[in-house]
Amino acid sequence: MRYSWDLIRSFHAVAETGSLSAASRRQGLTQPTVGRHIDLLEAELKVPLFTRSRDGMALTQKGVDLFAAAQEVGETAAVFERLAGGLDEGIAGTVRISANDIFGVLILPGLIGEFIAANPSVDVELVVSNDASNLSKRDADVAIRMFRPTQNDLIARKITQLPLGLFAHQSYLANRPDPASFEDLRNFVTVGYDRDPSLIEAARMMGADFTPSDFKLRTDNILSHIWAIRSGAGIGVTHLGLAERWEGVTRVLPDLALPGLDLWLACHADVRYNKRVRAVMDFLAERLKNPYATCDI
Repeated sequence: MRYSWDLIRSFHAVAETGSLSAASRRQGLTQPTVGRHIDLLEAELKVPLFTRSRDGMALTQKGVDLFAAAQEVGETAAVFERLAGGLDEGIAGTVRISANDIFGVLILPGLIGEFIAANPSVDVELVVSNDASNLSKRDADVAIRMFRPTQNDLIARKITQLPLGLFAHQSYLANRPDPASFEDLRNFVTVGYDRDPSLIEAARMMGADFTPSDFKLRTDNILSHIWAIRSGAGIGVTHLGLAERWEGVTRVLPDLALPGLDLWLACHADVRYNKRVRAVMDFLAERLKNPYATCDI
């Protein structure tokens, strides 16, 4: 008996996400369509693959038995899709770009508009997430990352290094003495991450032992960091190229050298010869050498 790949893909998505709604968002299908795929597959197999509850969809033992096989089929199909996409000779079709909050919201929209104006046959899907997209599974065709990609099947270009600094609005600093040292920041309202340990690790590299409680305002959303700084909530770390554009924001401890962020572009090796992917990569590689040029915030 042959089973449709659409049914297997929906089964795999529901098994991984635990719900029809999450699986439908991942696949770009409607929830009733994904539910119908599961019903058809269970009917063809004549066994239940999931138990349904208010908490979502959980695999039965029969479903668990099939999950590993569905994973292998999905990986094989992803390889096929990447290779097939690489055969396309035209600069037309869709390119999916993944970027974090700052690039996805503040920088890329203007650049993408410029690219589409010059390449009207290309559609762009922009995925804004601070999680690293899985290029092997076609979560994105091109990824903008703040760290060097390490997977062997990726092609990566380092574009530039983005310097960072400590900043605060003048309204916050007006009636306070300036911090005299990095350690002195404990006496101020500082903006840090909630679960992301990167700021604490960076502080440790500079010889300071910070804990989450040393940051009075904690959020893992980078845009929230920006607006906390600009609104006068406290002192935070951000890009020099952004902060120098903000009226009323001043640099704190300007002689303190913070580790910069390396800006990388990455794509899967299988699509590097796809003309539209290569066109996007070349365009972004050039324009992101000065990423703040089109940012007006």
